[in-house]
Amino acid sequence: MAMTTTAQIVNLQEKVIGALRLTLKDDVPAIAGSFHKETGRPGMDDTFNSPKLPGVTAFGLVEGVDMVTETLIDSNVAVSATEVGVAVEFSKKMLRTLPSSAQFQRDAGKAIASAMAVKQEQDLATLIDGFGTIVGLDGAAAVIGSLSAAQSQLRANSEPLSDAMMREVSCLISPAGWHDIAQQLFPTGSGDSHAPMSPTPASVAERTFSQYGPTAVYFGNPIKVTSNLVTSTNDVRSGVFHRMAGMMYEFMPMEVEIDDSDKSLRSLEIIAVMDYGFVELNDGFGREWDHDNTSPTS
Repeated sequence: MAMTTTAQIVNLQEKVIGALRLTLKDDVPAIAGSFHKETGRPGMDDTFNSPKLPGVTAFGLVEGVDMVTETLIDSNVAVSATEVGVAVEFSKKMLRTLPSSAQFQRDAGKAIASAMAVKQEQDLATLIDGFGTIVGLDGAAAVIGSLSAAQSQLRANSEPLSDAMMREVSCLISPAGWHDIAQQLFPTGSGDSHAPMSPTPASVAERTFSQYGPTAVYFGNPIKVTSNLVTSTNDVRSGVFHRMAGMMYEFMPMEVEIDDSDKSLRSLEIIAVMDYGFVELNDGFGREWDHDNTSPTS
């Protein structure tokens, strides 16, 4: 059993402050917030069944001739929830040596929550990696043209996205990809591909660059930056998709407990458990966006 003891706490004050650094991981639910979510209620099973109806075709009619009826046969999309958890343990002696053991434990709780959020984001990122149609190209820089192509393809799909549905389309991109397209979204007048020939109005740049989070909106679709996407060597799997392209079933929200029942071990254990599953609902509603993920130097 792994335990944190005084041997691991070389500089107590530094470690107390250092615990906060664990929360700096990219745990903002950019991916989870972009997909459809079903939440479990008391009495529900840990497997959620989502019916999917086929398309219906309308035909021209002839006066006096009976209409032809169609049979609707739905297909079931099932998603089973599985447990995910984190556990850390501290010796009570170590906690007594800290200036504020309560604050240290709170920081540990933040770190655990961060780890759970990152795990959930990384799991859902595999849905983006699984879309059957791809825009962009491995080994090439991200370009706005790929995002524009994905939007066009979503509109022209066999189950096209209406204008109203396009408002629920999101673009998830890596920090390196954002660096590439930001220069095209906010050009300096050089006439970058898919960008205006003239510089972006100062008011637009001011709204964008006045906040830390590098976000933008491209023809109504938000661009969200995350470091939790699936990577392949030096490439990454960003994506453009409608929220109904995939679903997360949260059977049990995250629960955090403190266990001090093992008296002979003289320890305190913090445990977090969550029960969820995820599944693709409509492959045509999403596009995988491939591009390189090389860290920029300029």
